[in-house]
Amino acid sequence: METNLSKYLRARRPIIWVHSGDYKEVDTIVTEATKEYKNKAIFEYRAFGAVNFETKVKSDEVADLYSFLNILFSVGFKTNVFLLIKNTEEEMKEARNIAFIKKIAEKMYNDINYNFNIIIVDEDVNVPKGLEKFTSIIDIETMDETTINQYIQDFAQKNNARIYWDDLGDLSISLKGLTKLDLDHILNMILEENYGAISKGANQIIIREKGQIIKKSSILEIIDFKEKIEEIGGLEGLKEWLSSKAQVFRRLDEAKKFGVDTPKGVLLVGMPGCGKSLAAKASARLFNVPLLRLDIGRLLGKYVGESEHNMRVALKTAESISPCILWIDEIEKAFAGIDQNGGASDITKRLFGQFLTWLQEKENTVFVVATANDITAFPPEFLRKGRFDEVFFIDFPNEEERERIFEIHLEKRRKMSDDINLKELAEETEGYCGADIEEIVKNAVENKFILETENEEEKKITTNNLLEATKSIDSLSNILSDKIDVLKKSYKKFKIKSASQKIKNGKRIAGRPTFKDMVIVNGGKYTPSFFNEEREVCNLEVCKYQTTQDMWMEVMGNNPSEFKGGRRPVEKVSWWDSLEFCNKLSEKYGLKPVYDLSRKEEGILRIHQLNGKTEYPNVADFRKTEGFRLPTEVEWEWFARGGEIAMQDGTFDYKYSGSNNIDEVAWHKGNSGDQTHDVGIKKPNQLGLYDCSGNICEWCYDTTNSGYISEKIPYIYDETENDRRLRGGCWDIDDYKDNISISKRYSNSANSTITSVTLLSNYFKTVQISCGFRIVRTI
Repeated sequence: METNLSKYLRARRPIIWVHSGDYKEVDTIVTEATKEYKNKAIFEYRAFGAVNFETKVKSDEVADLYSFLNILFSVGFKTNVFLLIKNTEEEMKEARNIAFIKKIAEKMYNDINYNFNIIIVDEDVNVPKGLEKFTSIIDIETMDETTINQYIQDFAQKNNARIYWDDLGDLSISLKGLTKLDLDHILNMILEENYGAISKGANQIIIREKGQIIKKSSILEIIDFKEKIEEIGGLEGLKEWLSSKAQVFRRLDEAKKFGVDTPKGVLLVGMPGCGKSLAAKASARLFNVPLLRLDIGRLLGKYVGESEHNMRVALKTAESISPCILWIDEIEKAFAGIDQNGGASDITKRLFGQFLTWLQEKENTVFVVATANDITAFPPEFLRKGRFDEVFFIDFPNEEERERIFEIHLEKRRKMSDDINLKELAEETEGYCGADIEEIVKNAVENKFILETENEEEKKITTNNLLEATKSIDSLSNILSDKIDVLKKSYKKFKIKSASQKIKNGKRIAGRPTFKDMVIVNGGKYTPSFFNEEREVCNLEVCKYQTTQDMWMEVMGNNPSEFKGGRRPVEKVSWWDSLEFCNKLSEKYGLKPVYDLSRKEEGILRIHQLNGKTEYPNVADFRKTEGFRLPTEVEWEWFARGGEIAMQDGTFDYKYSGSNNIDEVAWHKGNSGDQTHDVGIKKPNQLGLYDCSGNICEWCYDTTNSGYISEKIPYIYDETENDRRLRGGCWDIDDYKDNISISKRYSNSANSTITSVTLLSNYFKTVQISCGFRIVRTI
């Protein structure tokens, strides 16, 4: 294998500085590079003394580096000497050691018969001044995807591990940039935590272990984030753009083979407090990659060239743990004075130039999210195409967006109710930013808490409470009116794309249809409670609520529920009724309905595919549908458990959806007062989904009989076979024998035309379960 080290040795470079901390890999490269030399001797010296290169056994005969150099000096006349010096930062600063190494280097240059190569191995490149002209610096090249792919296979064979071959390409990309030492550590962790299997399901382990690498760095900072894209009110254009880039990032291997360019990044400019930093954090969750923050202030050093070196280290570190998101907040402050008017220091200009060059030429999987308030601080070349994939302008939220922001913050605190008029609140808060609105909601909730009332009705937050809180908060647009006028003029001058796109009649002006209560749930692999091997879930949009009576009546025009209330879940709904609702909702939003109900009376169901075909459920591919539908059981259990977010947080095995405490997340026999309740009151699960463990039971497909899981399930479809299943808890069920746990499956002996199912518990007591449903859509 030809390496830079081989070339430098043949060129008789006396001192080679290897920039690496992976001693095992360096030893391998040195052995390979020197194998053509017949008459050779490889020696090694470390801070604690000389060691045998092969056995690593310490020698008791050598006291220090100077003595060792003195012993070896004459050997170079007889044989080819290769001396590895490792971990000797302090000794490499001593004048006598530098002088002796320089003496050896000069001898190499002047005497063709003298052969003595010194290979210094260090994670930092601090070449002593006296040795600079004799020294060549090399970096250990990181393995490409093909090499990593083969390394994983060799590792699996050596450790008798299973490999999911379809995942190998994406897994190789996820491990790019790491040393063999890091790879061994991570692959061992995967085997330990993934039951002896190497698959894409180990992605969260990789993210966690890469986080350890960053935490050891003093330049970059790894950010723990909980923000989700659904927590951004408005900014529909930006959210849609990020979602499309996330699809590329999450399927990099497939995308690259198809010819798709790796996304570079996005620049978010606009008003303070309007969601730029929130978007950066939410994008990391959407992409399912680590989020790194680069603070330019940490790069600045007191010595000449130190700042530029720190920038190189920061960018190289980001590359080594890619795919990742590199977030640079308020980038105009980091490179202050860089515009045409000058004012920036020479160091700042060099750092800016270095960063721009990297941004333009990078071909790695580091996605840069930069945010800025004042765009006038940059020269025009910073904004041109090629630096970033797109530049978005984030303005103060419009009326529709303000409604959504109020709703998000009220739901977060479980205070949203029919008593709150979001439209009135939005009208009264023109010019308020998202941060202002959050402060209004926080103050209103705090004020209500201080009242300490025992009356449940008086504990509710009302529109008047929020309007009262508004009076104590002045809007940011009013406080900074002069500055904001200047900023808006500059944004208009640059003609930057708006991050907001209005919604009309349920459709965006551009892009796919939307439904405001849908949450993006990224797919993944897991082992369901009712299978003994992994199953794959595709990317979904899932309604964060069970279908409410308001939603139902808007589409169907009637209300079958026993417990009336607009925000309560609709109940006493048959399986066929729920399919009809999905179809009608799809038509309302201009989507192709999923279900062919033309033979409903015969009990025969077909699934409309996007390719124009209509298939039985057992051979249909639900990934190739467009409209709203019921989830399969595999999908339901995935999102009820919290999906990949819960895997990342270590909470995937909670007993109930979002908690091990049933009362936190569910309405059940013990706390419901024998009735349903408004959705969104209990704590949501990790994905922001409510009531998966209790309020009403939810209709799903029984995927042991029908429905697409990952591969087609081979069996002969029987039209009379019952493929309905109820999941989740209910207001009328107690938790005896784990009846409300996520893994509980209610018998599918229920006839599809009834509106409740009768179970016989171990107490031989009849329990009536209200039936409802939750809608999903394939992304």
